[in-house]
Amino acid sequence: MKKFIMLAMATAFMLSTTVMAQSSLLNKVKDSKEVKQAETNVTASAKTRADKIAKDLKLTDAQKTQVIALFTKQDASIAKLKSGTKSGSDAYKTKLAAIQKSGDTELQNIIGKDKFQQYQGSLKAGEQQAKDKANSKIKSIKGDLNIK
Repeated sequence: MKKFIMLAMATAFMLSTTVMAQSSLLNKVKDSKEVKQAETNVTASAKTRADKIAKDLKLTDAQKTQVIALFTKQDASIAKLKSGTKSGSDAYKTKLAAIQKSGDTELQNIIGKDKFQQYQGSLKAGEQQAKDKANSKIKSIKGDLNIK
């Protein structure tokens, strides 16, 4: 009987340790997701984004003004879409893609094909940096928890 009780207590201890380790990992992953969501929810204003593009691509003042107007129009369209359509639905994704595509076309007409390609390249480089940063953070969390 004593052996049975000791076995039951040992099993309960191992299970509780496993559950605590898993919940710790889930909390850290959840915290990193919340931070990432908070960062992506804070979008730059149309003027800030246009200023960055103007600086990176050496746009004229006229082009910069047109880009600000374009981004403002896009932001308004996206805000209207978010208020009228459930985020994540197929209709939302389709309409968002259409807004982005028309915006890209207008931006290319404003800044020219060469500068637009530079802009696309800088976007892809930024996306890659974000992915690398996220992957290194995941590796760090896994290392902290001794997970392979």
